[in-house]
Amino acid sequence: MAAVTGVHVHRVAQSAAREAAGHQREAEFEAVVTADPRSRSGMPRPGRAEWVVEARTAWVRGRDGVRASRAPVVVLASGRGWHELLPGQTFRARGVFLGAEDEPLTAALVLVRGPPEGMGGPGGLQSFAGLVRERLREASSGLPQPERGLLPALIVGDVSAVPQETVEDFRATGMTHLLTVSGANLAVLTGFVLAAARLLRAPPWCSVAGGAAVIWVFVLVCRPEPSVVRAAFMGSLGLLALATGRAHAGLGALGVTVVGVLFVAPGLAASFGLALSVLATAGILLLVPPWTRAWSGWLPRPVAEAFAVAVAAQVAVSPVLVLLSGELSWVAVPANVLAAPVVAAVTVAGSAVAALAVPWPDAAAVAAHLPGLGAGWIAAVAGVGARVPHGALPWRSDLVGGLFLAAVLAVLVFTHGRFRRVFAAVVVAVLVLGLAARCVPGGWPPPGWALVACDVGQGTAFVLSTGPGSAVVADTGEDPEMVDDCLARLGVREVPLLVLSHDHADHVDGTPGVLRHRRVGAALAPPGFGASATGRLLAGAGVELLEAERGQRLRVGPWLLRVLWPEPGFTGSVNDASVVVRADGRALTVLLTGDIEEEAQRRLLEGPDADLLPVTVLAVPHHGAGTQVPAFLEATDPVVSVTPVGADNDYGHPAPFTWNVLERVARVNLRTDRDGDVAVLDGDGSGPGAAVVRGPDSAR
Repeated sequence: MAAVTGVHVHRVAQSAAREAAGHQREAEFEAVVTADPRSRSGMPRPGRAEWVVEARTAWVRGRDGVRASRAPVVVLASGRGWHELLPGQTFRARGVFLGAEDEPLTAALVLVRGPPEGMGGPGGLQSFAGLVRERLREASSGLPQPERGLLPALIVGDVSAVPQETVEDFRATGMTHLLTVSGANLAVLTGFVLAAARLLRAPPWCSVAGGAAVIWVFVLVCRPEPSVVRAAFMGSLGLLALATGRAHAGLGALGVTVVGVLFVAPGLAASFGLALSVLATAGILLLVPPWTRAWSGWLPRPVAEAFAVAVAAQVAVSPVLVLLSGELSWVAVPANVLAAPVVAAVTVAGSAVAALAVPWPDAAAVAAHLPGLGAGWIAAVAGVGARVPHGALPWRSDLVGGLFLAAVLAVLVFTHGRFRRVFAAVVVAVLVLGLAARCVPGGWPPPGWALVACDVGQGTAFVLSTGPGSAVVADTGEDPEMVDDCLARLGVREVPLLVLSHDHADHVDGTPGVLRHRRVGAALAPPGFGASATGRLLAGAGVELLEAERGQRLRVGPWLLRVLWPEPGFTGSVNDASVVVRADGRALTVLLTGDIEEEAQRRLLEGPDADLLPVTVLAVPHHGAGTQVPAFLEATDPVVSVTPVGADNDYGHPAPFTWNVLERVARVNLRTDRDGDVAVLDGDGSGPGAAVVRGPDSAR
């Protein structure tokens, strides 16, 4: 395998694509698509590539003419036609070749603008597979979300329509493996065919032919990528091992399969997905038979087997999962146990819908409602599990943490007698005490908090408490997960008003994290915001969009919000068009400034609302950039200034000039890169009692 990998690395390093990337120059090329194009993660933005297309170049036209170059590349593309490409289809394009850092088996990243050209037709089999996937999406389109996107994901691994909120729920409950085709899907389908053949008393050759046909169609429709081939092998091995009861033979075959897959795609040697798949399969082969026998004495055998499969897989993959998440989930096992029987039924019924959708799409649309019910149950299990308080315990996400967890699990699984019982009691006691420590009052947030500035990296997110579990959120940062985590720490379940200052990624792209499992009543945003990607997202979620106007007054809980800017007809920069809001609470006054710069600050100083600028808490404009009017900062006369800024950011925020002014005008100056989440207390209505900092996230 090392020799084969060396050959691959050498071929990529000597390719024309790698040479073009070394000079970061534009070149024309022809390539063959190797995987379905997928939409780029994150909110779409002008100038940002929309599609990610994995391909293999055929030739590259460089300075020395055309050179043959069979090298894998990742195309980042925008324009029409990209999402329609199928594996095996050729295309020509012109783009800028860039180096793929830390990816020795990827020759280049290619930035392409405009549609693909000179497209060749896909093969007949790939066209058939594409038709099946398309018809399955159409048959599912009559279902509500998340079932509409979840059904194709469960059947053929097509996650293009799965809501991001559902993806996060599956991740939080250890059910992400259900969103990708796996050996479990193939084992269910093959087992169904073999059971049907046995029921019909068909000869052995019929069973073999039926199983082979299922595997062939499965690989074709779910795409013959290395991960799908691996899933086919592992599903077959799991079925073989469970049918014969020969766990050791299964482990030997598993080892041979892994080596074979890595010969075809050596890049998977560094894949977390491969590691998790191999560990889960090995755990099931080793642990399920003895655990099922032991637990069948006090549980019905089907229940014991389902529980054993879920526990064995989770035990085997946990040392790797903590490297990815930094958490040890205890909801994963019950969630997978509750979902497993339904997954099997949905796999069989959904596959029947996919087969029906090609000749009779209308009938398939009706039939899709049956597996849609099962998909709804699976989504509900993931949603409820994701909302369980303290569903995961923090754990070291480095090699030491992974090895320590592996050692603990090995002792629990492979030792016997009194030592294991004592050791298990100690582990349970430590975990229970750790969970209890997280639930003890007096941590974060501090009692009586009125305002919190969330540490969301190089972005802005402020939270104004309107009562238990309820808050106004002003801007959302760029990372949905970070703002969701901040709101979860604060216990915010309802957002009566979301204020979005302007359509820049570091202020609005975290909006999906605010919407996750929370009811958002309305959103206040600049004029024309509804046409943006975030505006469309809010409309799709049923959130009323209010257009900000100077002089507008909104009462939300104890807060009176007054819009001070922009003035009607303002045509300045996007930053200067930020919505500026003064919030008056019981004891605090807060000025939320977005990213306003010199022009807007001067006009606010000279405008009719200049007397409303003095506040107790100032959200420093534009992350403390140097584009400030000192007189404006002085006019706000804050007790506390909070600068939302990311650690070691590339912009040099906050600028030394701005920080010097703040040190002069405010009593307390805090910043999220050094202080983490910042809370300001209301002082029991008598003025700001304190500013409390949580401390920066040690993981960042």
